[in-house]
Amino acid sequence: MGRFAMEAAEKSIPKRRSQAEKVGKHKYELQVLHRLEGRMERIEQMQRIIFHGLEGYFKFERPLVEKVATESEMDLAVVSAIYEAGSGGILAKDIVGKLPWHALEKHRILRIVNRVNRNISEAFGRTIIEKRGKKWAFTDFGVEIWGKTEEDQEEFAVGIKRNLPGELE
Repeated sequence: MGRFAMEAAEKSIPKRRSQAEKVGKHKYELQVLHRLEGRMERIEQMQRIIFHGLEGYFKFERPLVEKVATESEMDLAVVSAIYEAGSGGILAKDIVGKLPWHALEKHRILRIVNRVNRNISEAFGRTIIEKRGKKWAFTDFGVEIWGKTEEDQEEFAVGIKRNLPGELE
């Protein structure tokens, strides 16, 4: 008699539905995905905080930054054209003129620069290209990574010669 009572008690326990069955499988998967994306964003935010705290200890090499920033040869060509222009910067139409084999249009330069800056910003928290007036130019961070152009080095040398003490004209 005790044995049959146990079987009856086991049968009376209702089977519970899973969350996926309650809200639907697709909606449940979206909820899980949203939760995971939130966790990833918090981890990336902590990583950026750590990066900014240790920023002075990091030295980024140009090949690493190029790999992170550029997705195509066209991106690299645009970044290189901006770099070669020096600290004065370069107009978008001049970039198009320097790269005729890529068949670029002026408005595509903005998209490429924004894409490169977004990739760099997500990885390192800083941008490498900025707009100065109507011209595109490298930021201090970009110059630090890519190095100074020959034009900028010549300007620096001329500025030093002008300011040398003890020389009378």
